[in-house]
Amino acid sequence: MNDRVAGMKSEFTPQLDEIKAMARQDVAAVRERMADGRAVVTDFVAREPVKALGIALCVGVVLGWLIRRP
Repeated sequence: MNDRVAGMKSEFTPQLDEIKAMARQDVAAVRERMADGRAVVTDFVAREPVKALGIALCVGVVLGWLIRRP
């Protein structure tokens, strides 16, 4: 049984390493996009504080309405 497990481990290790590398790349890309999005939102809030507050209020009302629905 241990030989089969060791054989399977050696067979799948390169694939797992490839999947890990792909996941790291995806995580790095997501972090970069989130940082870009955060910068856009921060800039919008600095330029249009009243609109940003109105959007936040509307989102809060909609979420509250959705949560309270039976």
